[in-house]
Amino acid sequence: MKNKIIVELCDKEFSLLSDESEEYVKSLAKEINTMIQETAYKNLRISKADAAVLSCLDLCDRNRKLAENNDNMRKTISEYIDEIGELNRKLAAYERQKAGRGARISNMDDEALTNQSGGSINNA
Repeated sequence: MKNKIIVELCDKEFSLLSDESEEYVKSLAKEINTMIQETAYKNLRISKADAAVLSCLDLCDRNRKLAENNDNMRKTISEYIDEIGELNRKLAAYERQKAGRGARISNMDDEALTNQSGGSINNA
């Protein structure tokens, strides 16, 4: 359900419809107003409209860099998952080899015990 929310940006009221909570939307408006005020304070000769445009540019820049960072992180995670899969395959192969060697050693031990038993019986 869409919520009708009234916010003030650059001393102008806006009526918005949003699926988000009123608190969330108003917190966004507050953050935007703070950005615009800081931009205007740093550049005393520009209008609020110009400060708003510069703030939008800054937000777009931040958003794009975060999206790129997100894509890079996804790619890195995917590479790690592939590497973990390869390591798991190597581990499984190693465990199969180890189990095979263990079975051969067990058979050799059994043969050695049989030979020892047989040898002592034959000598008696």
